[in-house]
Amino acid sequence: MNSVWPIVIGGVLPALFWGITAIFQKQSATSATGFYLIAFGAACALAGLIAALIWRPAPWTAEGLGFAATSGACFAVGTGLISFALFTYGVPVSKLAPIWSCNVLVTLAIGAVFLGEASELDTMKLVAGTLLIISGALLVSSA
Repeated sequence: MNSVWPIVIGGVLPALFWGITAIFQKQSATSATGFYLIAFGAACALAGLIAALIWRPAPWTAEGLGFAATSGACFAVGTGLISFALFTYGVPVSKLAPIWSCNVLVTLAIGAVFLGEASELDTMKLVAGTLLIISGALLVSSA
């Protein structure tokens, strides 16, 4: 990869927007709205419609739609659980965000095992990075 743009577009900007998302999710929970997932889902659907109209056309397949729906369901359950914890327990978003950000480890494990990406991984870097992510999450969430 010769350009830094794919990392900025696919990594830095999503991290920025997801960080902002967490703040608005907390604000929504403290405003006592029970419709967070509905409003969130509607905004995602609208963004998806706009993206589908702007980006390259791609075929619609049952398999692709099934994967997308499963992804959306997993995301909705996780997001719903975060909202529940924020609203019900009043936990600070700054305590939860470092923990749920460990999701990269789940993605990495599933990608390695089920998508055959294990051969591309450096075991020593993987172990060191995992320990750093977990210890960092624990350290930041207890700050």
